[in-house]
Amino acid sequence: MDSSRFRRHLPAIAFAALLLVTSLVPVPGSGADAVPTLLGVALDKWVHAGSYGTLTVLLAWRQRTRTVTAVALLAALTVGYGAGIEILQGLVATRDTSGADFVANAVGAALASVAWLWYGR
Repeated sequence: MDSSRFRRHLPAIAFAALLLVTSLVPVPGSGADAVPTLLGVALDKWVHAGSYGTLTVLLAWRQRTRTVTAVALLAALTVGYGAGIEILQGLVATRDTSGADFVANAVGAALASVAWLWYGR
């Protein structure tokens, strides 16, 4: 792989690694009642949606694609990555697997895909 192509992969790889590390770090004193809300939705769900939306856009940018099929596949890859992290969180003492987090990840990836395709037209 030439250096310019590798450099194009770095943002997506680095962000995916950041998501993995921050998602698996034990959180002392965590509790659902301690999470503030924004527009009636827990703030952490906004963070999940934004994070997985960002990863989807980074992957689409890396592939230089704006086709619906390719972007949908990248969004599915992102959602699968998030599902894997959710499962791994079940192995961390102060974390748990959350269906709501998974849904927030998927919503973020889907909305980012639509925005990416719309912006490119």
